[in-house]
Amino acid sequence: MTNAVEQNYIDGDWIYDLETYPSTFTFALSSSDGKHVRCFEVSDRINQTTEILNCLRWLAQKKHRMVGFNNVGFDYPVLHWIMEQAKEAKRNQVEYYIIASEVYDIAMKQIQTARDGFASIVKSEDEIIPQIDLFKINHFDNKAKATSLKILEFNMRSENIEDLPFPVGKYLSNSEIDVLKHYNLHDVAETKKFYHHNVGAIRLREDLTNKYGFNCMNLSDTDIGTKFFMQKIEKVKPDAFYTQNSWGRQKKQTKRSKIVIKDCLFDYVKFETDHFKALHKWFSRQVITETKGVFSDIEESNLGELSKYCEMITKKVKFKTKPTEKDLILFKKEHPLGWVEEVELKAMEIVRDENGDIVKEEYLDNGVVKSRSKKVPKISYYGCYNVAETLNVVFKDFRIDLGLGGLHGAKKGTIKESETHSIMSYDVASMYPNIAIANRVYPEHLGESFCDSYEDFYNERKKFSKGTPENLAIKLGLNSVYGKSNDKYSPFLDPMYTMRITINGQLSLCMLMEQIVLQCNARLIMANTDGFEFYIEKSKEDLAKSIVADWEKTVGLQMELVMYKAMYIRDVNNYYSVYDDNETVKMKGAYEFQDLAWHKNFSALIVPMAVKQAVLHGVDYKQFVKSHKDAYDFMLRVKVPRNCSLVLVDEETENQESLQNVCRYYPSEQGGKLIKIMPPLEGSTEFRRMNVESNWKVMPCNDMSKFNWNINYEYYYQEIEKLIEPFNQQIEWSE
Repeated sequence: MTNAVEQNYIDGDWIYDLETYPSTFTFALSSSDGKHVRCFEVSDRINQTTEILNCLRWLAQKKHRMVGFNNVGFDYPVLHWIMEQAKEAKRNQVEYYIIASEVYDIAMKQIQTARDGFASIVKSEDEIIPQIDLFKINHFDNKAKATSLKILEFNMRSENIEDLPFPVGKYLSNSEIDVLKHYNLHDVAETKKFYHHNVGAIRLREDLTNKYGFNCMNLSDTDIGTKFFMQKIEKVKPDAFYTQNSWGRQKKQTKRSKIVIKDCLFDYVKFETDHFKALHKWFSRQVITETKGVFSDIEESNLGELSKYCEMITKKVKFKTKPTEKDLILFKKEHPLGWVEEVELKAMEIVRDENGDIVKEEYLDNGVVKSRSKKVPKISYYGCYNVAETLNVVFKDFRIDLGLGGLHGAKKGTIKESETHSIMSYDVASMYPNIAIANRVYPEHLGESFCDSYEDFYNERKKFSKGTPENLAIKLGLNSVYGKSNDKYSPFLDPMYTMRITINGQLSLCMLMEQIVLQCNARLIMANTDGFEFYIEKSKEDLAKSIVADWEKTVGLQMELVMYKAMYIRDVNNYYSVYDDNETVKMKGAYEFQDLAWHKNFSALIVPMAVKQAVLHGVDYKQFVKSHKDAYDFMLRVKVPRNCSLVLVDEETENQESLQNVCRYYPSEQGGKLIKIMPPLEGSTEFRRMNVESNWKVMPCNDMSKFNWNINYEYYYQEIEKLIEPFNQQIEWSE
């Protein structure tokens, strides 16, 4: 037997899944090593209640764990209900039989409560059999990371991607039940495959649960960190987060009707240039009542002096008719710096006088004077005003966007180290935690003792090596506080804490960038949340380092320096950074293809692979693509909701083939058009149709055994060229 630490599964874990229909209930499970697989059935043809209950009792007695995908939210509550029904029957000394229709009703209620936002789950302490939910561990219950098992099948390169074979609520025939059982076992096999990818995460949660005394088996990384930190604080201050009243345990929070930003700004924030002085002044004048969207769509009249240094766009509102004086007064009241534009159209209109009568004009027709209706071009009238879509300041030909998520900015193109110039990159170490620690910032309801606990928590992390459960848990806890401080459901809620951290963090970085540019004549390349990159004469590197050191003393933060050989930038979220060892490459966004997070889109990975080879190594991307022999790297996927459908249309015959709602495919010279069919809009009866890949034929490939190399390589060439195009220009700055 392989050592338990080394093997990629944990003895005693059983992967399972349920399928529920009005006339059929199936329960499939597999041991984590795959040696034992079963699928139980309850239907009109067979009722395996005894086998199911015996299996569940054995798992409970052996203290084994059941592993699923969204099992805490669906599968286990259904099984728990069955086990409770069996207990009740035993107490009443009657024989219990599972009835498929009853299980189906319970399952539908469970789904409905989840949709309503009131999911009925079984508390971990009440579980008869302990549960591990891969869905929760990976935080797929977060809308931003929502990922289905079918998408995971694509990402895991499964040979077959199988969707639910029959509509929910269908009464199944015997042959259809056999298909359902096959599907049930398939889902268990795929869940088991994903389980093997998560064994490390499960062992981490085992270690933390055993060491720190709280159950974190089904918590996301962020929730583990939050819980871990809360536990630390509660040891010092037991009532820090909750109060007990007649309604039960209530979260302590600091809710704000308004936040005066001037009260949030740190005294050390100071600037030399008019650009940043105007930005600082703008912040000091703000009083906000809502944090969401507070730094977006700011009208010119509200920008004040900052408008001189801010990039804006013009928005237009069309008047139905020529605006009257009253209309103009109302428009100016709403948009003080607005103006009206007249747009002459090709269409003509008849001129009327103040009484509404048609104005006539005279003209000569072969020397005879005649009259006709006077016509002039139609005029459309627009009320115009300037807005900053995002709060920003343009400094030395570099635009810096600021917002709740941090500052951002990037030049587009390619830049490389030269004989005379370097690319320096600075990042703040643990920026948000250290801002709070250095400046004694805390959620008001937690009191200033929070700062001491937070600093102790930060220093405690240094006691544990990177990679240890303790180190990771503390890191997660430290980083979670900022996000939770603006979460209305969190006991850390205090929006003023959020504002103090994010605004001062951004202004502090602006202070440093300003000085680097002014004193070193450096040029900014990119800025992103907690750091920035700049192009600087090599002779001034030491000066830059001394400026950073002085800044560190002023703000109480520490910077980490990296030197780059080159940067290839599409935008702030999509780029390459080549380290000075010429081997290490940071890949972001569309250019990533390795170690992608499971919720990301793994489609057409051959594209970023080829781009990297072409851009960084000068390889002919067409030759690279044609010589690549891993078919999975060419695959794309599409998913449509249950109220939509996918069809493949043969352009010659117009025949259409129905496809699964999750479809793996690849562009091909053969195949057909992939069409998404959507329900009619309100007031219409016509179903909407949309091409998934405009102008391209595709071949569905949910079963990889049917794949052949009839790939249309031109599709991939065009996608590669799109990603390379931004790098064709050198980064330049105007004075």
